[in-house]
Amino acid sequence: MHIALRPLAEQLATDPSSVLLALDFDGTLSPIVDDPERARAVPAAIEALVDLADRGARIAIVTGRDAATVVELGGLERIRGVLVSGLHGAETWHEGQFRTRDEPAGISALREALPPLLERVDPGVWLEDKRLSLVVHTRRATHPEQSLEMLREPVTALAAEHDLDVVGGKFVLEIRIPGLSKADAVSSLLNEHTRAALFCGDDLGDLPAFEAIRSWAADSGHTGITIAVGEVPQVSTAADLQLDSPEELAELLSDLADQDNRRDPPLRGPEVNPQTPP
Repeated sequence: MHIALRPLAEQLATDPSSVLLALDFDGTLSPIVDDPERARAVPAAIEALVDLADRGARIAIVTGRDAATVVELGGLERIRGVLVSGLHGAETWHEGQFRTRDEPAGISALREALPPLLERVDPGVWLEDKRLSLVVHTRRATHPEQSLEMLREPVTALAAEHDLDVVGGKFVLEIRIPGLSKADAVSSLLNEHTRAALFCGDDLGDLPAFEAIRSWAADSGHTGITIAVGEVPQVSTAADLQLDSPEELAELLSDLADQDNRRDPPLRGPEVNPQTPP
């Protein structure tokens, strides 16, 4: 086991209910694919999370996807007590209960205005509608990076006309509600019972969550660990540990679960319901 994970593994062994394991979905639990609807979590990762949750660890999925879709694609309902924070905290799913914000003003107008713009740049550019946000994808374009840069300024200008933000990522521009980030979603899960926390992500949108973990660890004196999956330079540099792929993350989670299973099962304390963003 990597040395950076030893404090977290020890906390899992002694008091698993005080451990938060928070993870992104696409590119982290699931390999990136051209069609987001075909994304599936690596089975071994879900098995490990099921095992860790059954032993008392708190599991959260913090994603830019809508929460209901991620639950379905990942088979996440199998994970005891899992909380899914979707659309960067605009939605939550927990124990079958779903909470969401209202659709922001301006999204409807952008649904009409964006497709002609994208078509002019490259027919392979497409728009994903998440109801509370819209995502421009250039991965299928003939020149993905060039198309992304061509669209960055006009998409940002259109979003600003409707008081919406644009956040970039690898071959994506996401138009979303201002002020939302994965940092808020993660921070809401770090309650007074938390003694160790892990966050895993793969893209620029995960950097605020990395910073939330670091700030919490510095302020509380508890264990905070960040893991980058993939090869986005800014993300890899910001993380405590870098992994090459979701499959490698699955191996790490399985190792954590195996380490815990080698010890006698700890007595569970009272379950603490995670806080959810408003």
